[in-house]
Amino acid sequence: MSFKMDSQSYKDLNIFIGSSTEDPVFNMFRATRTLGGKEKIREMMGNPSSDISFLTRRKEAIQYFYHREIVLKIKSEQLDLIEHYLNFNKAYSRNNLLDSLVDFVQNRSGDDYYRIKTGLGHLIRLLNYLDDFVKSNLSEGAPEYLKTLGEKIEEIMSLNGLKGARKLNEKKLKFYQVSKLDHAFRGKEKNELKALLELVYELDAFETLSNASRKLGLCFPDYSASNGVRVTLTGIFHPAIGKPVKNDMLLKSEENITFLTGSNMAGKSSLLKSLGLVIYLSHLGFPVPAEKMETTIFSGLLTTINLPDNMGQGLSHYYTEVKRVKEAVSSLLENDHMFIIFDELFRGTNVKDAFDASLLIISELSQISNSIFFISTHIVELADELRKFENISFKYLDTFFKQEHPVFTYQLKEGVSKERLGMYIIQQEGIIDIIRKVSLKQKTAASL
Repeated sequence: MSFKMDSQSYKDLNIFIGSSTEDPVFNMFRATRTLGGKEKIREMMGNPSSDISFLTRRKEAIQYFYHREIVLKIKSEQLDLIEHYLNFNKAYSRNNLLDSLVDFVQNRSGDDYYRIKTGLGHLIRLLNYLDDFVKSNLSEGAPEYLKTLGEKIEEIMSLNGLKGARKLNEKKLKFYQVSKLDHAFRGKEKNELKALLELVYELDAFETLSNASRKLGLCFPDYSASNGVRVTLTGIFHPAIGKPVKNDMLLKSEENITFLTGSNMAGKSSLLKSLGLVIYLSHLGFPVPAEKMETTIFSGLLTTINLPDNMGQGLSHYYTEVKRVKEAVSSLLENDHMFIIFDELFRGTNVKDAFDASLLIISELSQISNSIFFISTHIVELADELRKFENISFKYLDTFFKQEHPVFTYQLKEGVSKERLGMYIIQQEGIIDIIRKVSLKQKTAASL
């Protein structure tokens, strides 16, 4: 069951591409032991799901690695050499004693024979290690997903060629053993060995995700099969922020629209990114940046946080915003239980149109109860018009002045922001003084 999420949402949340101030979220999970493990995580992150059974199984697998502090004793070089060996484009060895002897005599001092023998040695060591690893970690007490993964590994390793190879001393392979194994491994059992490596990369991904959870203070989400929409978050934060201020949230069907206000630099965009990130990661079965999370399953996530101008298409920023809103609401025709985030609705037009357009859109969205909408704005005056809707909750990020200087708490509170920092920022930057100096300079020059 796919989870709807478009390229704009991936960009907004910096999933694969960073910004001038943030690394990609992918970098949180890139410290794998192997390149294949890294690609496995990238593949996972490109395929969020709305299948609660699948998400629970993956979460439990990562959680199992976390609690048992499982360490994979494999090295990237070992797997790389095995991959290189399996993909070697030289014809595989012939499986009879005479031809084996001929191959050995002709090639024993060449790079090709060394590459084959080295690849076989690493592969035999991996097979023996996996045999011990599965028995120690993926059998009794392991979650069903990992038991199944372990069974797949054992099934592949039970093939005749692989089973026999595990009994050999990889450092003392005879020429006829090299030919026999190479004939099997790069011949009829090549696809099975490649499938085995994919399973190893998945184990690598699970270990990496569990380590990231411990290092970054992430939690494992709990999933609810409720038909309604509900997200309970304790201590949500953004992992890109050093010493972040954590917040609690409760989003539910009865109050499925959140109207967020706050002054400039109060942290609205960061909060929206944090929220989008926990929804996205939870629908990967990954750990999330919060102390605790419980969520129903959503069918998709659409965000509008850093909407680019479409200059190449000749579209104004306002028209680009309108088209984005259309995309978001159109998704509701095809998908129940969407999670939609808007940061600063209609900032690309004048205040009057922005007020009227925002009021109209939010009023209409209030009639939809099976999705969650989180909307930030500078237009605090909208709150008076929206209070009549019982399913809209009002939140703001607290800012106050102390000794004529603003203090940003980044704490989420009930209500509507009353602070205005726009004029303060202009004054602090000395813009008016600069303009007056330019004016004075011009007048002085004119009088000479």
